[in-house]
Amino acid sequence: MNPICLLLLIPILCAALHAKTGWYPFSAAVTLTCLVSVFPWADPRILAAYALSVIGDWFMAHSGGKNGDRMLLGGIAGFFLAHACFLLFSVDRADFSSGRLLWLIPSGAAAVGYALFLVRALYPAVPDRMLKIAATAYTGISLAVLTFSLLSSSAPIPKALFCFGIAMILFSDTLIALSRFLKKKGLGRWICPTYFACHILIAASMMAEAGFFG
Repeated sequence: MNPICLLLLIPILCAALHAKTGWYPFSAAVTLTCLVSVFPWADPRILAAYALSVIGDWFMAHSGGKNGDRMLLGGIAGFFLAHACFLLFSVDRADFSSGRLLWLIPSGAAAVGYALFLVRALYPAVPDRMLKIAATAYTGISLAVLTFSLLSSSAPIPKALFCFGIAMILFSDTLIALSRFLKKKGLGRWICPTYFACHILIAASMMAEAGFFG
C-alpha cells in the first residue's frame, strides 16, 4: 500500500473531532481534506463535487434558524450540483453490456422504494411545494448516480468503494428526511457519520483507481 493512502486518516480524524465537538468547521474539513488528498490525480468532476458539497454542507449546517427552509433549499441545490458532477463521472465509466445490466435490478428496486417513500411518507409531511420539488429532483439524481456507478467498468475495488460511497450519501439524505420532517430525531445522530463515510469512501476509490492500494 502506498503511504499516500495514509492521507485518508486526516478526514477520518476530522470526522471523529466533529462527532466529539459538533463544531461545523470539522465537518467542512472532512470534505476539504478528502479533496486535497486526491487533488493531484482525481478526475476534475470529483474535485468539483467535493467543492460543491462543502457549499451544500454550509447551507445545511445553518438551516436551523428562521430562514431554515431557504437554507435547506440552498443545501439541496449545492448537493444537487455535486451529484451532477458525480453523475457525469459515473456515466463516462458505465458499461451497458448485457451482463452488467443485471445491476439495474437493485437500482430499480431502490427507485421504487424511494418513490413510495416520497409519495406516502415525505410529501404529506412537507408543506412547502418548492421543498417537495427539490427533494424529488435530488432523490432522482442520487438514484441515477447509484445506477450508473453500479454499471461502472472500473476495477472491482474502486467500483465497490465508489458505489458504497454513493449509497452512504443516499442513506444520509434519507436520515435527514426522517429526522427533520418525520420527527425521527433519534436517527439524526447518524446523518454526519454516513455523510462523512461517503466522501472518505469516494476518496479511497480515487486512490484505488490510481493504484495506491497495491
